[in-house]
Amino acid sequence: MISLRNPNVLLLIAIAFACATLAEAQSGRRSTSAPTTAPSVSGPKTVEKTTPKPPKIHLLVGIEQRSPFLNVPYYLSDTVMENCVRRLADSADIIPNPISQGMDRMDAVRRAKAEKEAFVVWLQIESDVLDSGREQKNGPDELYVRYTIFEPVTGKVRQSGRTHQQIYRTGRGGVSTSNKNSSLYSEYALKQAAREAAERILEAFEIRVRDDRW
Repeated sequence: MISLRNPNVLLLIAIAFACATLAEAQSGRRSTSAPTTAPSVSGPKTVEKTTPKPPKIHLLVGIEQRSPFLNVPYYLSDTVMENCVRRLADSADIIPNPISQGMDRMDAVRRAKAEKEAFVVWLQIESDVLDSGREQKNGPDELYVRYTIFEPVTGKVRQSGRTHQQIYRTGRGGVSTSNKNSSLYSEYALKQAAREAAERILEAFEIRVRDDRW
């Protein structure tokens, strides 16, 4: 018979009791902890559709050789084309390319028919005096810029028109009468007319560009 008064026996009982308590506590922790699972994603991933940008419009810009009947410097033809092309280039949707050689109407139509995508813009410097048959007055305010847009492949006219910048004014902030017939006045007026022609051309393709001139 084991006597409980034996200290060795009491030590063994205490150790057994402690082990049993520890095992029960661990079993309780295991039962209360639930496994965690990552949430599942169902269905296909949505992909945002991007709208393709329309292709840029190519324009070939040429100008008629200066008429010998116009009393203006030859370089004004280059001035008109350069200012028109520069204004067209302000639009991100337009790629303008100048044609270095002068061309008449037949040349412009022939060039347009040879193109698959590019439009041909034909510029002219003309005079109201010559149109009416009146005597030449050497007045730069009588000059204007005519533009014609020819479609590729067919060579048909998409749009045409004329722009005339009458900047001659008197009074405060105006241009004095002494400058009315000067070449500088002619160049300034035709520059503005060329820019306006470019804006009309852009409008033919439903394009508007902000004008910060003023």
